[in-house]
Amino acid sequence: MLLNQVYKGLNDWWLYIAGVSFVIVGYMLGQIPLTFVMYKKIASNPAFGSEDLNAFSENMDFAALGIGKNTGFFLLILMFIFAMGALWIVVKYFHKKRMIDLVTPDRPVNYKKIFFGFGLWMVLNLILEFVNYVSSPGDYTFRWSGGSFFVLLLIAIICLPIQTSFEELFFRGYIMQGLAYFSENKWVAIVGSSVLFGLIHGMNSEIAQYGFWPMQSYYISAGLFLALITILDDGLELALGVHAATNFFGATFLTYQGSVLQTDTLFTTSYINPWLMLLGFILSATAFIFICAKKFNWPTFTALFIQGIATTNRDVK
Repeated sequence: MLLNQVYKGLNDWWLYIAGVSFVIVGYMLGQIPLTFVMYKKIASNPAFGSEDLNAFSENMDFAALGIGKNTGFFLLILMFIFAMGALWIVVKYFHKKRMIDLVTPDRPVNYKKIFFGFGLWMVLNLILEFVNYVSSPGDYTFRWSGGSFFVLLLIAIICLPIQTSFEELFFRGYIMQGLAYFSENKWVAIVGSSVLFGLIHGMNSEIAQYGFWPMQSYYISAGLFLALITILDDGLELALGVHAATNFFGATFLTYQGSVLQTDTLFTTSYINPWLMLLGFILSATAFIFICAKKFNWPTFTALFIQGIATTNRDVK
């Protein structure tokens, strides 16, 4: 079982504190290029002050820093590239494990499932957005940025999966396994990792735009969904695909005011109701779980609640 991979290697409590701290340091090192761009803008324009920086943090408009959207998008992803490197060091040298231990229970990675998760979630997103478009077509605007879009597409295909994979490996892999180890209870691991996932995203610009509670409800629900499909499928592959599809959709197809991904998407929408967005997400997540349960013969939720995850060392119940 995937959660039982945690019993490999070293698992002292202080290693997890050191590991999380090291990943945070890696993430902060990845912010240096963006910080340099901000400092350069402030140095070259004395009128650019704290209010402008606050406005940038709320709308993520990189034009305010004098750089293009694609460059800004890459600088955002760069933080996660550094964080991914830090996580690899933590897993390999702190805990004496392999990165694959965060993904599968002693089997090769099933790449077909990653692509299946990506494709199914993209289809569900497109269906949901089509329904929204039919109900309010005036909210949507098509735009074509020419060559800039193809550069964006290249960045999204090559670099964006690093960002989404890091979040899955860290939250649904490293953190969820660590919580399972110390609590010996998979529900503490599922809920705890999901709440932490939501709190970390509390720094996103959507919080300032649409409010703390609706967006935290969305982020925590997303974390719960990704954690559940990881446990139900006994592997991280579907969650990797879903997360990649979510951010790929937001980076290339549709964006909205206040989104952390302010790129040259094909469409923009002028109106977002965060509670309706949450409802749409729950409906899509339910459909995803239903389809995958039929395709992969998942256990029922009743079985998930009562079934213990056996291990030769201890039980994660």
